Amino acid sequence: MTGSNLKFICVAILLTACIGSVKAQSLQEKLIDSAYSKISYSQFSAAKSLLSEAIRLVPNSARAHAAMGYVQDKTGQIEAALKSYDLAIKLDPSSPNAYFYKSEFYAERQDYKLSAQFYTEVLKLRPASVKALRGRAYAYRMLADYVSSEADYTAVINLEPDAWSYMQRGYIYFADNRYAKALSDFNKAVSLEPSDNFYVGSLINVLSNLRSFDAIIKANATFQANKKKDNHTELATVYAAEQILKKDYQKAYDLLEKADSKFTSILSLKAYVLEKLNHNEDAKALYIQALTIDKNLPEVKQELALLEKKMSVVVLADNLPPAIELISPTPSRGLGIVANGTATQVIGRAVDPSGLSAVTINGKAVKPEEDGLFTTSVILKAGLNQLLITATDVRGNKATKTFPVTVPATLVKVQPPAETIVAVTDVPPRFHALLIAEKDYIDPGIDDLANPVKDARDLRNILIGKYSFNTEDVDTLYNKSREEILQTLIQKCNALGDNDNLVIFYAGHGIAEKDKFGNVDGYWIPTSAKKGNMATYISTEDLNRALKRSNSRHILVIADACFSGAFTRSLTAAPASIQRQYDSPSRKIMASGNMEPVPDNSIFLKYLKQNLNKNQEKYLTAKSLFDSFYEAVLNNSETLPQFAAIKNVGDEGGQFVFIKK
Repeated sequence: MTGSNLKFICVAILLTACIGSVKAQSLQEKLIDSAYSKISYSQFSAAKSLLSEAIRLVPNSARAHAAMGYVQDKTGQIEAALKSYDLAIKLDPSSPNAYFYKSEFYAERQDYKLSAQFYTEVLKLRPASVKALRGRAYAYRMLADYVSSEADYTAVINLEPDAWSYMQRGYIYFADNRYAKALSDFNKAVSLEPSDNFYVGSLINVLSNLRSFDAIIKANATFQANKKKDNHTELATVYAAEQILKKDYQKAYDLLEKADSKFTSILSLKAYVLEKLNHNEDAKALYIQALTIDKNLPEVKQELALLEKKMSVVVLADNLPPAIELISPTPSRGLGIVANGTATQVIGRAVDPSGLSAVTINGKAVKPEEDGLFTTSVILKAGLNQLLITATDVRGNKATKTFPVTVPATLVKVQPPAETIVAVTDVPPRFHALLIAEKDYIDPGIDDLANPVKDARDLRNILIGKYSFNTEDVDTLYNKSREEILQTLIQKCNALGDNDNLVIFYAGHGIAEKDKFGNVDGYWIPTSAKKGNMATYISTEDLNRALKRSNSRHILVIADACFSGAFTRSLTAAPASIQRQYDSPSRKIMASGNMEPVPDNSIFLKYLKQNLNKNQEKYLTAKSLFDSFYEAVLNNSETLPQFAAIKNVGDEGGQFVFIKK
């Protein structure tokens, strides 16, 4: 073979290779374009197959790896998605796609600091990218960096003015107490999209927070002109505003009670109305609930501060004695549950705005809880007994009340009718559950867990399959943020009535911390949490604020998390019939451990589910359930399970009762 022939052959091979490479790249681009088409219809499995083939043809395509990362992200392959994004950036640092997807990845997981960083990388490459500016502006807003957020939204408005950006900048002004500018932007958003109730509704909610009731009525004219009139939250606000202007605060409150309580605008407006009705304690609780969901509500903080100041003035002027209530036993009606000479549990409450200094029953001192609830045992004789209760407030005002109680000479058991438990009203008891499971944690410093979601699903199947829980009354929250959990929890608790019963289940990480006074506070750790940042956890106080105003007859918290014992207090329970235990309200917690770590593979939940499944009793109290597996947990683990009342949220000694189908 001559040299010229060899040269020709080499050139031919190179040309063939080049042509093959061009064809491969062309085919790859078509595959990637097809994959994006599938992604737009959420057909991720098909998109993944197309992208796998594209990467096989040209392994070093940054665009293909970026798209693959997006698909992996949407199908739950978190680690694989991050690796694909990083590889795409390494292959082509000048392409914005992977940076953009990564910024959205962190935004969805509420890691707004990292989200903002990657949006910044996009903007270095594409300074006029409206999508990146919007994304970074929102991340800055969530980080409370209002200066940077305002600058980005202003840049968007200069490039491509739209209603959404005006509304978002309005929220920035609102959070920064610049109310005139906030209203100007909200009105601009409405003027750009006058037929969209979303923007009109947002304006109404802002006006509600500002207590601008006349302006709400005017905005309602636009709201009603639109064809779509199904936003009940804004309509409730409008109708309540009409009643507030008439000073009919009770009617306004009744209207707001029907609205969705997870919205802070509704919670704070209800608090405002309750304050007008002089229900200051309830108003204070709702203001606090709103701030529990969203700490960035300056107008609510101000109203709460003014209310607390007003309440302190009332305390200073207090010259009235405490109010005394006997909860159990029922005065004058006879016990029907004890024999002559048997120790009987007495439960009552004393309330005074100044606070209590002392409570006695028949001369015996008892220690009330912070909400005035007190419990003690008293020996009663057959026949008529007198319970003399005295309460003294911190200003020296004293009240004394006598309650007659009749006790039969022999034990009389009170049995519920066959196959049913007597309702407190004509409405039959209804059983609800809120199952919270936190498994996949965003912060790499917090280990993921294997079993919480599985345990929650198992428990859901048992409650619906074997007990009186309807499917529509069992809500699940799997891998949700602090805000989502608290919104749902507060809404659920506020919506329940006197014959509703609620199980709250939590499985996930937990922690306990001592404050400077040596008190131990318990925390649940949601998937959105930042390690070491207590503000991103769900605290004992957060839970108590949700439970405190609930009218539910019974609430049982089942917690499978480390240090859940920090949520409890001790309680001495007295024996009673099922019916009597159901009649008295309860707020109990059943925890997998006290003040120690608990394992991911939970022995506590193993036996709880097993005993709920195997139970043959028609009526099973929460305490009986706990007692049925307590020793099994002790014998097979290093944890010490707890069952107790939750402090200061209205427990009156009753029991949650599971009713078997």
